[in-house]
Amino acid sequence: MIFQHRNHDVPQLNTTSTADISFMLLIFFLVTTSMDTDKGLTRQLPPAEDKNIQQETSMDKNLMIELKISASNQLFVNGQPAPMKSVRKEVMKLIQRVGSRHLISINCDSHASYDVYFHLQNEIVAAYNQWKNQTAMKRYHKPYAQLSTDERTTVDKACPQRIAEQYNGTEQKGDAQ
Repeated sequence: MIFQHRNHDVPQLNTTSTADISFMLLIFFLVTTSMDTDKGLTRQLPPAEDKNIQQETSMDKNLMIELKISASNQLFVNGQPAPMKSVRKEVMKLIQRVGSRHLISINCDSHASYDVYFHLQNEIVAAYNQWKNQTAMKRYHKPYAQLSTDERTTVDKACPQRIAEQYNGTEQKGDAQ
């Protein structure tokens, strides 16, 4: 009697759709996952200058507002302690009083919290946006957001952002846009 050897095939998983399923899961998780956004400030930095050259400037104290953040995260406006929500009003008062000749001086201690500095910058930007909106309403009788590109450029030139910042005794000056 002749014995025949049977070839026994080992059953295997059908993996043809595994790549498709993996791709679908990847898309699902990318779409449903929330991405944290970093906080940041849009600023145009001044051009690099020689560190050895320092200019002394004199500024009329009536044309400027001094904002200082201490190491303990206390805000001072012109040397007086003040709440963060008063910054916008104080900046607007200065701008309305002296116009585009104003200067905002920010002195921030290196140990101060970035969140406090960030909120201060937000209040200053809100004041500038309010000023631009008022200027747009006076000139064009519509809000700044509804202006054309040329009209916005005109308003931006009429409403310059003049900010001088100091950190640990080094001063960075420049117009921020």
